[in-house]
Amino acid sequence: MSVRMSHDGIEQEIEVPEISVPVYERSGWKVVDGRPSEATETTPAAKGRRRSEGEN
Repeated sequence: MSVRMSHDGIEQEIEVPEISVPVYERSGWKVVDGRPSEATETTPAAKGRRRSEGEN
């Protein structure tokens, strides 16, 4: 489930996984309504480029 959060100084609200709420709260984000939202669409995280050993 996702939770809707807002941040002072940022107009747009975000939806984050419920398990991630403590991390976002440490950065100043606040849960909007205190309960999980019923988000049906999620955006997958971008895949990072892995560095091979020896690559700087």
